[in-house]
Amino acid sequence: MRVCMAGCGSFALLCHGPAQRMLRAASADVTLAACCDTDPASSRDYMAAFGFGRSYADLREMLEAERPDAVILAVPPAATCAAACAVLGRGVPLLLEKPPGLDPAELERMILAQEKGGAGAQVAFNRHYMPVMRRALEILGGSFPAGEVERIDYEMVRAERWDPDFSTTAVHAIDGALVLARSPFRTAELAFQPQSRGGREATDVTVRAECECGSRVSVRIRPVSSSNSDSARVDAAGQSLSLAIPVSPQSPGVGSAEHRRKGVVVGSYSGQGLGAPESLGVLGETEAFLNGVRAGGPFSPGLRDCRQRVALMDAIRRRDAGPFRFGTS
Repeated sequence: MRVCMAGCGSFALLCHGPAQRMLRAASADVTLAACCDTDPASSRDYMAAFGFGRSYADLREMLEAERPDAVILAVPPAATCAAACAVLGRGVPLLLEKPPGLDPAELERMILAQEKGGAGAQVAFNRHYMPVMRRALEILGGSFPAGEVERIDYEMVRAERWDPDFSTTAVHAIDGALVLARSPFRTAELAFQPQSRGGREATDVTVRAECECGSRVSVRIRPVSSSNSDSARVDAAGQSLSLAIPVSPQSPGVGSAEHRRKGVVVGSYSGQGLGAPESLGVLGETEAFLNGVRAGGPFSPGLRDCRQRVALMDAIRRRDAGPFRFGTS
């Protein structure tokens, strides 16, 4: 399996590259054929660091020359749609970093390219493959039937993120809540609280939603604070599951979960000792993607799975409070 990498920036260097090197060492059928970046020096450095065969500065040139069996894409959000369509239009399976497009129209363009090319696509919403989230889903599956979950609270806090557009990071919080809910949203509405300091502006966001299964969800997003953290709590009758979720390679945390029943701890998890590619889910999602390529699918989450996520990300960017009503699945 000839694998190519597109986008050799900081997150790729810290997580994707190490994961790719680990999977190549463990899989005799994986060849790291080539990598590319619009900065030729970054591409050459990535090639040397992780054992790729060649480096390029142009995605289409790499695709034409290498004829890969799979592509991993980690480019800036504004460049994702065009790059993803170039890969999918050739019928090449694709693992693309979140978000899958800047708005619903870009997402639909990628879905159309996938349909025309006939290859599968997996979106790198890494919370699906974080060990702490996988353990949480095991606990939820064994003790929290989706229809009995009363409430899910998810909070994303970041240190001094005065980004002009924080929505492309905030979408992780929406995704994390949907993973834990195990049910799509039926309705959602947003509230915005602007913040300003020294001429800079940011906006706190609260998303309140009701799932198709009946669970209530609250997602709080705070871009400007003194720390980096993601946390979540799932409540059902007489029991709760509390999570600390790794954030980034620079401040990943270990990931932990605590299951309480009537106030007594009955189960726990700690990701102590895991490196960033594993704790942040990049190793798991890449392994799942390569297995999907081998098997001809399925890929999860796929592009169609991301419609609610992208719609609410777009609403955050546009400061659209809704309310939103989604079709039932």
